[in-house]
Amino acid sequence: MNIKDNSKILVISRALPITGGGLRALRSLREYAKHFDVYLFIPWDLWNDKQLLREASNYLRELRSMGIRFGGFSSRSSTLHFASNALKSLVARVLFIPFVPKIIRIDVGMLDYDAIIVLHEPWDAVCSGYVLAEIFNAPAMVLLQLPPFYGSTKRFKNILKALALWRKIRSDNAIKELTFEIELYTRMKSINFLQKLRYERVLRRYDLVVGVSRAIAVDMGGEWVDRMYCFDPGVSLDDEDLEVIRGVRARVREKQDYIVFGGRPIAEKGLAEALIAFKFISKRFPNLKLVFTGRISPEIYARVKRVLRRLGIEDKVVFTGFVSREKRFEIVAKAKLMLYPSHVDSFSYAVLESLHLGTPVVAYKIPALEIYYGKSPGVTLVEEGDIEALTVKAIDVLEKGVEAVEPPKIKSWREIMNEEIEIIRKLVSR
Repeated sequence: MNIKDNSKILVISRALPITGGGLRALRSLREYAKHFDVYLFIPWDLWNDKQLLREASNYLRELRSMGIRFGGFSSRSSTLHFASNALKSLVARVLFIPFVPKIIRIDVGMLDYDAIIVLHEPWDAVCSGYVLAEIFNAPAMVLLQLPPFYGSTKRFKNILKALALWRKIRSDNAIKELTFEIELYTRMKSINFLQKLRYERVLRRYDLVVGVSRAIAVDMGGEWVDRMYCFDPGVSLDDEDLEVIRGVRARVREKQDYIVFGGRPIAEKGLAEALIAFKFISKRFPNLKLVFTGRISPEIYARVKRVLRRLGIEDKVVFTGFVSREKRFEIVAKAKLMLYPSHVDSFSYAVLESLHLGTPVVAYKIPALEIYYGKSPGVTLVEEGDIEALTVKAIDVLEKGVEAVEPPKIKSWREIMNEEIEIIRKLVSR
């Protein structure tokens, strides 16, 4: 039985389930509404994207029907918006934009909030949460769903390499790309240092910093390994997902001649590595296809198509576009393998879903996957950035199969939510 009190909490969230983090935030909000008076504060990145705003409308109406009220929003100054638009290149995004102090305008209803809860790690959300906690003199908690910075130079460098590789394989100017890489890597240490400095200054002012998994603290390193409270993990499949998965597995009897890419088609999720690996995999298995599910913008799709033509695999890669979760589960269940060379993760819904659906996974050995899937039957991890090892292991699994595919034993969604609600109750009572 849920016990609802009169505590008012202001939750900073986008709550749009187009990513794992957005899905988790939406589920948290649904649960919060059963226990507290919830007000939703929406960060600027939703208002800044008209397509996202249109997609969010249905979910916002659902939250309103549950009693969640609109508490406010943030926006950027026109000056910073101009700077962001004027600096579209990857160099600018990596070397400049992350360190410009974002001038944030906050519009919020002046109620007496009992706690401020932030459900995401982007700077606008974290900064807005801190400012709102100061305004209302309320305790504040931030839930980090990805590390906002990396304590490991090697991890950060691997992410930059993935960004550079994606740019390199679609460029015609080798000298320009070499210059770009040299500039990128020589400035890498100062970039991560500045990002770390900015975040740590604000995170230390929160009453509670929570990681959605132990991998968050491991990636951040230093004091945060002991200072943060981490779920272990704070991600699971809910009862509805598990029921759909059972139905899909009951009707899917055999695998089809394709593998599936587990993440969104972006560089940080290993897009370039996956395409390069598949080029060589397809030479061994000429009839094999690579399938991408989910939305992809026309701009990114055009870039990917050019890369596919260069690699000679244009006729072997399929983009399904948006599909329902049930349809996506069916696609994954029929796949012979999930290729998942992601550099950025805290736990990975995609890997968990794949294992529940009986599909093996070949992925990079990053903390999130090593901690939670390192011993799971059906998961093969290779060193981060080693495309040759990724290719060899994928071919090996396709040729020989695996002995078993089993998901790890983790907490249920109900157990995780009970833990999260208890944390907020303690925060409110401070």
